[in-house]
Amino acid sequence: MKKFLLLLVSIVVGFSLYAEKKAKVIKISVQPQEAAIYVDNNLIGYGYGEFTRPPKKNQVVIIRVECNEYTTANSKFYGGDERNSLSFNLMQDGFYRGSAASGLVNKYMTITLDPQYYSIDNEGKVNSEAAWKLLHQILLNYFPEIETTDFHGGYLQTPWKYKTFNMSEKQLRNRVTVRDVTTPERVAFQIKISSEVAGAMQARHGEFDEVDRLPKELEPMVEELQTRIGKASSI
Repeated sequence: MKKFLLLLVSIVVGFSLYAEKKAKVIKISVQPQEAAIYVDNNLIGYGYGEFTRPPKKNQVVIIRVECNEYTTANSKFYGGDERNSLSFNLMQDGFYRGSAASGLVNKYMTITLDPQYYSIDNEGKVNSEAAWKLLHQILLNYFPEIETTDFHGGYLQTPWKYKTFNMSEKQLRNRVTVRDVTTPERVAFQIKISSEVAGAMQARHGEFDEVDRLPKELEPMVEELQTRIGKASSI
């Protein structure tokens, strides 16, 4: 009888340990805490969530964890997996580390030229050659070349400059367009810094979308364009 009781206790303890080892509810924790957790495309929480272990050993659930400015994590969990909890620590997307938000991109800003960079003859004709030369000098510090320049037509444009980022599939491209908008009231240029982004697949097909971010290395260029040839003003 004593042996039987010991055997029964062993069986009960064994089942308890097995139940503890293979919990029915799997817990997921994520950093950052605002990250959304999806199991089989169903949102189960932010930063923390729980789901039921697949009943069959080879049955699988698909886990996706995503958060703005971080790289998405994808994983699979099988019913036969011994783990009772999962944790994810998302890596910040390199695109956001290597770029900065900007409210000046993808729209024209008007620069009223400093009088030292233009002259007006007796007939009222404006000569802004000095401003165009300085503008070329500034842009060639950030772009390998000027793609289009028409001094008499008052137009300039750089080629697209592409940038990729570590720990990111995103690709950013930028270019600068300048047009002379001089009127009898003022001598001015309008400058547009275009900024567009695409994922790896979209970039291969040239499918970029406008984005309000700029590579950090181009931030000094924005300041130079606003201050060196004149003063930024409203359109």
